[in-house]
Amino acid sequence: MNYHHEKMKEINRTLSDFWKITYKGTDIETIMIKTDAEKTEMNQRLRSYNYRIVLKTYDDCELDMKGRCSAGQKVLSSIIIRLSLAETFCANCGILALDEPTTNLDTENIEGLASALLDIIEARKNSQSF
Repeated sequence: MNYHHEKMKEINRTLSDFWKITYKGTDIETIMIKTDAEKTEMNQRLRSYNYRIVLKTYDDCELDMKGRCSAGQKVLSSIIIRLSLAETFCANCGILALDEPTTNLDTENIEGLASALLDIIEARKNSQSF
């Protein structure tokens, strides 16, 4: 439980950082993954997690992403989530592969994504495993 909690905090911290670097819109401050834990029926100690993506606006309103964002926001979110997961769990991975990462993104968000990727490359270029 503690491991899950700590990793989710780390993922959400990275998600927020990447979103703020990448997203150039003025409506969404950040995104995060929320988890809802449920006890399983068979063993009350085991838990099952339900994950959902939440948009946080600048006035601290949290909205479930489902059905509330553009295609570009969905694409950008999925890329940033993957980057955050890689950042959290793949510290020694030396490859980053993206397939058409700019599909459905406008020019500002393409530039934001490119900037975020450059930051990752710059931070990792001296690492032996990158």
